[in-house]
Amino acid sequence: MSLLRSTKFVRYFTGAARTLILNSAKTAEANLLVNPKALCSANNVVLRDYATSKKTDLEPLLQKLDSEVRRYGRIAKRDIDEVFDEIQTKNDITSSQSLLVIRCCGELVPEELPEQRTLLVQKIWNVLSERGVPMDISHYNALLRVYLENEHPFSPAKFLEELELKGLQPNRVTYQRLMWRYCQEGDVDGATKVLEKMRELNFPVSEPVLNALVMGHAFHGDTEGAKAVLETMAGAGLQPSNRTYTLLACGYAKEGDIDGVKKIIQTAVDQDVIMTDKDILDIIEQLAVGGHGDKVEHLFPYLHKGPGYNQDVCNLVLKLLNKGEEETAKKIMKTMPKMGTYDDTIFKGAFFVKQLFRLNKPAEQLIKSCKDLQQEDLVPNAIYIATETALQQGRTEVAQLLFKELENEGREIRQHYFWPLLAQKGKEHDEEGLLQILRDMAGRGLMPSGEALRDYVIPYLLDKDNEENVILKLQIGNVPLIYSARNLMVELLEQGKIMKAANIAVKYQPRGQYSLMSRPLLNALAKTKDINSFATILHVISSQGPTTQTEEDVANDDAQSDDKTNSNEIGRLVKNAVRILGKPDLCKNLLEAIHSKGLRISTEAAEAIQQQLSQDLTTDLSELLSKLTSSDLELVPLESPRRGISVRNSAQLERLLAQAKSKGSPNVNRLQKQLLTTYIIENNVEKLNNFLVELKSSKFELSPATLAQLFEFYCQNDDINKAKECEQEMHTKDPEYKLNKYKLILMAYAYVRAKRYDEALEFLKSHKVTSNKENNNFIFTSKCWQMLNSLAEDKQDVILKEMTKVLIENEFTEPTNVLLGPSIKVHLLKDDIDGALDEFQNCCKNYRCTPWKGELMKTLIMKEDATRLQWLADLSTQIHGEVNILHDLVLAFVECGRLRQARRILETPGLNPRAKRFQTACQRYVEEGKSEYLEGLLEATKELSHIDRSNIFYHLLITYCKANETDKALGLWTLLQEEGEIPSEQFLNYLGNHLKSKNREVPFAMPGDHAPKPKSKTDIVKPPKSSQPTKVEVSKMIEDLVNNENPSEAMDVAIRSIQQGVIPKSSVLKYLLKTLAEAGNVEKIQLLGKYINDTMKRNVTFDDKLTLAIFNRGAGAQHIDSLLQSVNTAKNEEELEAVLKKFPRSNALASIVNNEELVKKCHKVAEVAASRGQLTPANLLWMEYLLVGKEQEADSLWKVWLKDAKSLFFRRLLQECHVRKQPELVEKLITLLKTNQKLSPGALGNAYNRLINLHLAESKTKEALEVFERAIKSGVSVNHLNKSCVERLRAVAQAEGKDLNIPLAS
Repeated sequence: MSLLRSTKFVRYFTGAARTLILNSAKTAEANLLVNPKALCSANNVVLRDYATSKKTDLEPLLQKLDSEVRRYGRIAKRDIDEVFDEIQTKNDITSSQSLLVIRCCGELVPEELPEQRTLLVQKIWNVLSERGVPMDISHYNALLRVYLENEHPFSPAKFLEELELKGLQPNRVTYQRLMWRYCQEGDVDGATKVLEKMRELNFPVSEPVLNALVMGHAFHGDTEGAKAVLETMAGAGLQPSNRTYTLLACGYAKEGDIDGVKKIIQTAVDQDVIMTDKDILDIIEQLAVGGHGDKVEHLFPYLHKGPGYNQDVCNLVLKLLNKGEEETAKKIMKTMPKMGTYDDTIFKGAFFVKQLFRLNKPAEQLIKSCKDLQQEDLVPNAIYIATETALQQGRTEVAQLLFKELENEGREIRQHYFWPLLAQKGKEHDEEGLLQILRDMAGRGLMPSGEALRDYVIPYLLDKDNEENVILKLQIGNVPLIYSARNLMVELLEQGKIMKAANIAVKYQPRGQYSLMSRPLLNALAKTKDINSFATILHVISSQGPTTQTEEDVANDDAQSDDKTNSNEIGRLVKNAVRILGKPDLCKNLLEAIHSKGLRISTEAAEAIQQQLSQDLTTDLSELLSKLTSSDLELVPLESPRRGISVRNSAQLERLLAQAKSKGSPNVNRLQKQLLTTYIIENNVEKLNNFLVELKSSKFELSPATLAQLFEFYCQNDDINKAKECEQEMHTKDPEYKLNKYKLILMAYAYVRAKRYDEALEFLKSHKVTSNKENNNFIFTSKCWQMLNSLAEDKQDVILKEMTKVLIENEFTEPTNVLLGPSIKVHLLKDDIDGALDEFQNCCKNYRCTPWKGELMKTLIMKEDATRLQWLADLSTQIHGEVNILHDLVLAFVECGRLRQARRILETPGLNPRAKRFQTACQRYVEEGKSEYLEGLLEATKELSHIDRSNIFYHLLITYCKANETDKALGLWTLLQEEGEIPSEQFLNYLGNHLKSKNREVPFAMPGDHAPKPKSKTDIVKPPKSSQPTKVEVSKMIEDLVNNENPSEAMDVAIRSIQQGVIPKSSVLKYLLKTLAEAGNVEKIQLLGKYINDTMKRNVTFDDKLTLAIFNRGAGAQHIDSLLQSVNTAKNEEELEAVLKKFPRSNALASIVNNEELVKKCHKVAEVAASRGQLTPANLLWMEYLLVGKEQEADSLWKVWLKDAKSLFFRRLLQECHVRKQPELVEKLITLLKTNQKLSPGALGNAYNRLINLHLAESKTKEALEVFERAIKSGVSVNHLNKSCVERLRAVAQAEGKDLNIPLAS
């Protein structure tokens, strides 16, 4: 019968018109049930109000929920799970916080099924009740709203009974929501009772009540009754809203009555009620769900397609696809207007295709749907999107079928599409499968990129074979020889095997590709200090030679560089190598090795090296750099090493000349020139002088070029007089001839070495440079520095200052830090700090240079001259900027042992530490063996979270190992654990290898020497970013993968980030492990265990999740059998403790406690462990026995093993008792605990506390007070009870007028 058949309801609605509350806050609250916009708005209000509430650990999590709602209008379930985990560990959650958490379990979590959302809110509700959090009617109203949004079946009558039992008074919102529930079910009698009750309480009628009545009639086939509600409302002066008309039209739509729907819409229009796009789409949904999808087009003309329309359509399409209405979904999708530039991309309509994948449709059906979408131009690239999605989800067979479809469409299959297949075969160690994929790619005209080979192919092949065979196998896979060799070299260099890489380089000679080789080559040099192998590889890649067309096509090699490019690239590598090596003697060895290969570097690189060496620059190094920049240096051919080149020496030429003279050969003149040049090259002064006398007697004509060579020769050999003779002779032959700047400096330097300082100055002044067209190459500037440095070492400060002034003012050279360095050095050598600072100021003001800045800082620090140090820093800041100088000061303070001052600088607000500066300093300290500097830097950066200290730890480890301080090295590993950091793979490998070399035990599992780097399948189409992600980015990536049902890939990402030293959030790892455990994915969980330490395992409950995964897989029986055997064979306490970590807990143990066979084995494990002092298994099993009523078995464990235990845990038992409302089981627990005299009063107090809360939750005040009195009498003090429990009990007692003297908890 209709709800409106009785006239009393007509009178009720007529009277209600006078009391109807319009647009009030309470009405808005009620509208949340039927108005999604109001829902979002109300949540924003609640979340804004929360900002002023009590600050707890929940606050950042709740603020995150606030941010998600504001930005997206929805919340991810993982966020609610995180909040739930926090609630479980806290006892002080506030009432307002709990209200917010409850409200977030409804439509704001659209990604979850309604049933799952309901289970979540019930879990949260149970925990809040167990904690004794005060609940008022607003909490119950929030719970009602969640139930309604999730369409959860519940009894309104029982709900009211529970409120009455709690002593809570339902309000208007409560009755409105109960009314809605009755109408959802079509329960006429129930709705009538609610209406009667609302009238008795004189509650006003608001829109939700009217809409509930309309919905109750319309959705259950009584459209006439629904229309009667509208007529009654009109007669009472109430105007139905757009939502009211929508609900009525939905009723007609479910029946397929399209004419009725149109009439309702027209009625709304006639009443000036605007039907929104969302309203029309809701009606379309009911048409489709009711099986009337063929009629949806009739409603398309009513769509306005306003702002947000496309998003509403997307949501509807997803719902329809979930319900199997694919054809209707396509019809709706066609109504979407173009979305700016998005529809012009290849990803138009991607959400439709991805939803088809989520539904796990068969491959053939999936491909057919995609073809249909393309033919109808709904998703023009459906096959392409489907291929990408299949690769992302690892659906290999589907992907291969889709490859064929792409080729049929004429699309190009790219090489990176095969990355997931290569990765999978590599993980399976399927070598033949791996090579077959390479052959398949070659058959398609594709070749894997070098990155793919190094990440997915070469590491797995190297695991099984040597380098030569790896190249052979790659050739079998149709990978070009040189291409294979080059990428194998890179992989070997990444592993630090530089000598093996050099052997490959010499044998196969892969040239070019500086950009690819540079970083791994320098890293390998840093690890090994193998200078010869470094020079060999650099020689090979720098050599020119033929490049095959195949390699050009496949590898996209760089074109052969010209000499200038080569010298720039070589110079850049050598400059970085010098920085890495640090020590002057190693740098000298490096430069000599490079020179022996005939490798030339650029002038810019040489100057930079000079700058790096700073005070370590010597004359020998300067000369070497000059030779390396010389244009006369020729590259040694790879086929014939330089030492094998046949070059005639002076003795050979002397014999040839004598023979030529005796025979009257016309070659005499040529041989004389060669011999003269050879004497110069060999620096043979005596023979050269004698030969010149001989030549003059034979009237041999010396050319101006030869005279210039002789001038330089005599200057360098300090024969000033003969040099002057050469100069005069040159002027005689060419009066216009002028010495260039280099020759002038050579002569001046000769005067300086002869201590003829005034003549040196006069010579330079008299030979002013008239034209500055000459470029100051490195050889020239190097010679200038050598001359000035010589003066500094002789402590000739006055002459040095004048000489520097002459060089600069006469435009011989430009001022640089290197050139001005001797001006500071000379004062420090004389211990004249004032003079050094004056000269430094002069350099800053006149030349904007800061020579020897670091040495001056350290000198002032050691003299504790803070005033002048500040002055020095201020001067330098004007040139280099504040941040750079602050870093200089930090390192200077550390090197002087002033750690407190260094730390103060690092704590400067806004200072962003530059990791590269610290990295360079650490490498220098390692080369110098300065472990004390590294220790100081480590101490100065302690607990400074904005500084990455992992590099400092690693370099300090290297220093300790080099000094054979093994105990200190091992102590670093312990220190890392104490600070909660996970050592990098690099750290563990280095330390592990060192311990092995010293025959010491390695106390940790060493990572693989060259574990391949897994790549996320989400990076299939877009190449991965080169920069290392942060902790937040990695955690977000893992969460997204888990939410997209890719937990296995998420684990790969987690492990890779841990290997790189970036540890994901513990909460995210928990979430990942939980998902894998529920799926029974044992292997992935075990894999993570290899990369995390015991502390981290405890933080993420690793062992519990692993055991649960084993049981969920169905392997519980085998696990228990193995566990029992391991317990029986454990030789010592450490082995036993490790084995017992695998004992099942919580859900895993509960799942087998009724399996007689398995539980007997668990009982046996518990007894064996207890007999050896390990009581945890007995404790766990005892709890489960009590929970399932196996009292005899529980008593046997208690009496034999637990009655004298010093500590017990029974939290799960108390939680389950609270949920099941079993106070009698808690009473039994208390009785047992009293028999154990060794337990602390706090343990007994915890049990009493839970029992009191349980009675209070059931509104049993009398029983709660009795339990409290018993607790006090049994010796439990108030301090052993939860403070909130005591306060709540006090409040309840006072409310009932009982004047009990309950002391305040302290």
